[in-house]
Amino acid sequence: MRRLAALGLLTIVLATPVQAASGPVITPFNGLDGVAPTAAPNCYSAKQVYTGKATCFGGTYMGGNANGGGYGTLYSIKPNGTSRTVLYSMDVLNGLTPSQSPILLSDKHTLVYTTSQGGDAGSGVVGAFDLKTQQSTVLASFTGPGGSTPQGAAIQVGDTLYGIAGQGGANGYGVVWSLPVSGTGGIKVLHSFAGGTSDVATPFGHLTYNPADGLLYGMAFSQAAYQMGGIFSVAPDGSNYTLRASMTPTTGGAPQMGALTLSGGVMYGNAWMGGTKNLGTLFRFDPTSNQVTALWNYTKKTGSHPYNSPAVSKSGKWIYSVTWQNGGKGQGRILAMSADGQTYKILKTLDTATTGGQTSAGVSLSPNGKTLQTVMSSGGAYNVGTSIALPIPADYR
Repeated sequence: MRRLAALGLLTIVLATPVQAASGPVITPFNGLDGVAPTAAPNCYSAKQVYTGKATCFGGTYMGGNANGGGYGTLYSIKPNGTSRTVLYSMDVLNGLTPSQSPILLSDKHTLVYTTSQGGDAGSGVVGAFDLKTQQSTVLASFTGPGGSTPQGAAIQVGDTLYGIAGQGGANGYGVVWSLPVSGTGGIKVLHSFAGGTSDVATPFGHLTYNPADGLLYGMAFSQAAYQMGGIFSVAPDGSNYTLRASMTPTTGGAPQMGALTLSGGVMYGNAWMGGTKNLGTLFRFDPTSNQVTALWNYTKKTGSHPYNSPAVSKSGKWIYSVTWQNGGKGQGRILAMSADGQTYKILKTLDTATTGGQTSAGVSLSPNGKTLQTVMSSGGAYNVGTSIALPIPADYR
């Protein structure tokens, strides 16, 4: 492992939030604090963070201070959308261009991030940033045979990290990988995707752990029976790899970034294309039957082509999503959709100037379940993206 000195915690919030009465808190990124955020920040309760304060942690694909070279940032933000603060600016040594938000480990003070570039082979890294010491550690570098250019975040199960890399591996189609949280021993390949009709290829997202059966679940963008990707599972030791379902034009397919969201024993995901209008679907996957059902078909009215993960309300009755385009002003919408497939509510129409627009992010839920967090990858006052904290009406929680 390589220990790197941090560039220092910036205690100044570099952009001013804009908030309407009882409305969203919208804060533009300005370059120094990041450019093109691509994933909603991950939010943690006060009990999960060493400071004893509920906090969300995010990352930006580019930007950061001059010493960092503009290769992306890690930041913290309160669940209500205020006090966004740069924690760390990436540089050539610690990995470039994080595509997803970091996760907070069970030790309550270590953030683990993945980058799609940089490291020993230029193919990305798994890194750790200690909130207490403000030190960054490269845990492992991707090398190509062990996977390369990961677009998704890691997850922690016990004392091990698990993730997906979209390229590299034995067949060049990406891998499922594992790594001890200490970094000892380096990255282990659990499965190299083979493509064709019996396997998927090119996964852009991350994994979901299902405690009911002890398996890791994921999905990939391409190949499988209908050439629209599919859903797979694998045991944490790399055994029992199974293609659970092939995505179809009816269920929706070609899932992009993000992951399956587990709630009430079933999983929800977003498909980029397919469905009745070929504008994407919100689908439900039952891991006991391997059945995939299109729960919602996105339209030009709702916004289309969701890029990332949905979130589920604490009640389990509502599913939240953000779409990439269409939706009134052409920049997508933030939606609440009932889990029974009967009704939906437009929570926010997005536009480039005021909210920022056309995002590759999904949504995340605040610890109290009352606020949605997301980011726009473009637009805003400086045209490099925004962060949005959107209060959820009581009837849609």
